[in-house]
Amino acid sequence: MRTTNPIILNVANMVTPQHVADAINFIGGSPIMFTDPREAGDLTGISNALVLNLGSTNPEAFKSVISSGREANKKDIPVVVDPVAIGASKIRDTNFKLLSESVKIAAIRGNISEIAHIADVAWASKGIDAGQDSGDKIAIAKTAAIKTGAFIIISGEQDIVTDGHSVFIIQNGNPQFATNVGAGDMLDGIIGVALATEFNLESCAFGTALLSVAGEIAAQEYPNQPYSFFNAVFDTLAQLDDTTFQKYAKIIQE
Repeated sequence: MRTTNPIILNVANMVTPQHVADAINFIGGSPIMFTDPREAGDLTGISNALVLNLGSTNPEAFKSVISSGREANKKDIPVVVDPVAIGASKIRDTNFKLLSESVKIAAIRGNISEIAHIADVAWASKGIDAGQDSGDKIAIAKTAAIKTGAFIIISGEQDIVTDGHSVFIIQNGNPQFATNVGAGDMLDGIIGVALATEFNLESCAFGTALLSVAGEIAAQEYPNQPYSFFNAVFDTLAQLDDTTFQKYAKIIQE
């Protein structure tokens, strides 16, 4: 990833663009953030992946989502989508539906509530911090992958990555991620870097595990200080190498 230094174009959530840009940069990518749809063609033309966060779109920002998504498809670069709090409002549902009808999506990253909504499976909790409910998360992820034709990533205590057939479970991480808004958005960007480097399910799982491993390492120094922990996650991402990653990564293939 650091050798190829892929350019990742982002339509970001207004809450977290700096976190996302830093995560992409520290792990080896080169971030570009944009909001003006008139730039979609030019910026997509120089990019290696596109990450679309639907968490704070307005009509003008959504034009950037659609226009850049279509340009990415023309260029055949991966499109990563975060359907933030889908199911919480009609606008979010409509935006995701329009996007999925207009753009070929390579990967969708969300919590279990968001992915369950996409899979048309009932799940009690809504929003960015979905709680526990009863259900087979792997089956939900597979259903969403088959329905959308995209890699599905469910982030949580254990991360699930699937194409509807093969499944990777990542057993790294730390509960302090849940208290820091923007960790999922950072993961979107890292997945974009991974898929821009090598487009397959294994690369998607690898990218997903990077943030979880960084959290596990950071928590060794800051086990109960969520803000210090979050800063340490960025430091760890910047310093992470293959040897350290392989030492800590707990990735199970089913």
